[in-house]
Amino acid sequence: MALGYDLVAISVIFSWHAPIAREIALRVKDNAEVWCGGPGMFTLGNWWKRETGLDVMHGLDHRFEHQRGDYLMTFASRGCPVGCNFCVVPKLEGTSFTLDWDFQPAPILCDNNLSALPVKFQEHIIRRYQETGVPLRDANSGFEPKSFDESTYRRWKKVLRGPWRFALDEQREVGDVRRMMAILAGEPRRRKRVYVLVGNESVESCYERVLSVLAWGGEPYAQYVLPLNWLGDEATLHHRYDWNSQWREDFARYVNRFTWRYAPVGEYQPRTEGSRAERQPFAGSLLDTPEWEARWQAAMKSHQAFSHVSEGEKR
Repeated sequence: MALGYDLVAISVIFSWHAPIAREIALRVKDNAEVWCGGPGMFTLGNWWKRETGLDVMHGLDHRFEHQRGDYLMTFASRGCPVGCNFCVVPKLEGTSFTLDWDFQPAPILCDNNLSALPVKFQEHIIRRYQETGVPLRDANSGFEPKSFDESTYRRWKKVLRGPWRFALDEQREVGDVRRMMAILAGEPRRRKRVYVLVGNESVESCYERVLSVLAWGGEPYAQYVLPLNWLGDEATLHHRYDWNSQWREDFARYVNRFTWRYAPVGEYQPRTEGSRAERQPFAGSLLDTPEWEARWQAAMKSHQAFSHVSEGEKR
């Protein structure tokens, strides 16, 4: 029963929420028109048709893309030229930028790659925030280290009130991220939030990237790489390298709950019951060695040398 509605519109952000969308669609489709789209559905068109008998909206829905209003979030541009294979943006929005010169500022700016935008358009975005008085509290997809330089920092520092967000997805990006961290050295630790993709390289390589972020005065946020069409069934998830389902869950918890402040990952104990492997999932692993403990200690010593507050907050 659709509770009297003529239309039910479903936007799916992550593919593993698609089964919930299916339940809703099957419950209401006999009594209401159903629209379904969003980034989580981009690779699931055939599955959706088979499960519901309905078509999915692929890509951006231009009926809503430029709908102006007083929203919490906004886009000034779409697309990203980098083309990461684990990211849906190039497929959903394209590998070239589409610029919305008439965008309406909102507290959260969702553009995929601010530092790679044409400088003229970056300045236009900043000017729009200044003219409207809307506070830019977060640029939640952030900046690309490869295209970030001193001028990018000076430009955005005028309006960005939230953290500087960027990513260290692979070992080959270490040089660019280290350079960006040097530019941001004067920012407090908590304002340098670095997404660290995990599961795409060995556990050791991923932990090394986490420790690098800490050593350079930032705060990492671990995100496990998942297939763009994954429906949420752990049994169907094929892990690469030495990863497994337990490590996927516990490594992210160790990083994202800031447990790195207190212990190296080899000593992490997320549970008080069960077998030793369940209580301490990384004990006895390749990460539980004197060498890795020493590297964690060195990273934390370097991390603590960076200020937790800005100079303005100190005063």
